[in-house]
Amino acid sequence: MKQIFNELPRPTFRWMRVNHQELETPEVKLVPEAAVEERHEGSAEVTFFTGRRVPNLEDFAGASQESMKDALEKGNVNCEISVKDGEKAKVWLDYGLSETVSALVGQLYIKAGKNSDVEVFTTFEGDAPDGLVNVLFYVEAGENANVNVSKVQIHGSHVRHIDQRYTHDGKGSKVKFVSAEVGGKETLVYVRTDLDHDESDFKSQTMYLGSENQLFDFSYWVPTQGIKTNTDILTTGALMGTSRKYFRGTIDFLRGGKKAVGNEEDTCLLLNKGVHSISVPLLLCKEDDVVGNHAASSGQVDPDMLFYLMSRGLSENGARLVIVESNIRPVIDQLGDETLANKALRAVREKMEFCTQKGICDEKCTERLPNLN
Repeated sequence: MKQIFNELPRPTFRWMRVNHQELETPEVKLVPEAAVEERHEGSAEVTFFTGRRVPNLEDFAGASQESMKDALEKGNVNCEISVKDGEKAKVWLDYGLSETVSALVGQLYIKAGKNSDVEVFTTFEGDAPDGLVNVLFYVEAGENANVNVSKVQIHGSHVRHIDQRYTHDGKGSKVKFVSAEVGGKETLVYVRTDLDHDESDFKSQTMYLGSENQLFDFSYWVPTQGIKTNTDILTTGALMGTSRKYFRGTIDFLRGGKKAVGNEEDTCLLLNKGVHSISVPLLLCKEDDVVGNHAASSGQVDPDMLFYLMSRGLSENGARLVIVESNIRPVIDQLGDETLANKALRAVREKMEFCTQKGICDEKCTERLPNLN
């Protein structure tokens, strides 16, 4: 049976084949409870629970109806993080797959009180045949709250990773997601943020690195109705082998959201022939007193830049790695935790080295370079 994931809120022509992602649905065996390593600093209350705790989500369909239902009803890693008004806290959560625990499904409910400051650091690791991760991030940010959620995903090559995010921002609140997506067979990220309170702020910064037949599918929908809201969405990365990436970004300026600002950008390095990059950055507008910017770019490594680095002693592979790192490093640096940043960088470097050794990234840019002798 096939599922439809990450549907555009305003579909375009069907023949373009960008309105959604359609994938087969494998059977998954759920262990009733799976362990998640947790530690925290500050006044956070961290609770693992069964059942459902997130509020009613009638208007949020998630990545797919089926995956949304599973996250709400079949959770084995449900967690609630609650921080009271005016308090500060940091929480680290490590999710690990294995052959005995091949599926992690559930809710991560983050409740940030008024004027609170919350940082949540998540790591997703491990592998399993037909492995599945399906987590619903629900962020409830109180007035003037500051919430940062960082994530490093370095699963093995057999895992479908579904990341569903819903954010409700209070007046003057700031919510930021920073993600490093390196592993997995299929990575599906669906984000919706309702900016219906004045001066609220939403940022999402994502980096990815694809190889072989990996799939990355990112979808964002930000309806803005509050006055002086701000939206900033960035995805940046590189593709090797026959990997694929889809970006669907929709900033929806609704009537009444005066002086709102929205920016979305997607950048992709194509490291060889055979990769596939699709970008659909959309701006929808019913309000005239707004500023909206959208951009998408994809292309091969600049041969002049490669030549410059190689002429200073780097090998072709070393020069290529420097260029890729320069593209994704600004996102990794925003993870806010040295351990997470080092994990992401190590995974990127090991992946680049592995793909080079296997000949996955085998389009020799040196064929287009001047003679180095």
